[in-house]
Amino acid sequence: MNAEISAVWDKIQGMINGLIVLLPNLVLALIVFFIFFYVARTIKKVVKRLTRNRRQARNLGMVLGRLAQGTTILFGLFVALSIVIPIKG
Repeated sequence: MNAEISAVWDKIQGMINGLIVLLPNLVLALIVFFIFFYVARTIKKVVKRLTRNRRQARNLGMVLGRLAQGTTILFGLFVALSIVIPIKG
């Protein structure tokens, strides 16, 4: 029973140590993701503003703005994930 508890405790300590080692990358990834998030919001606002004056283009502007926002956020997510989990070749 003590051997099992010891093995579990060693695993928990290993997880905590791994998290501490990974913490700077997690913080950097969060910063990068939030930068992409705010850039995406700005892109959406710019696209909507460019199409605001034309009645027929207003809906197209909303669609294009949301598409640009979603694409930028997705790209930012991939960049943030590559910071946290780098691909070793």
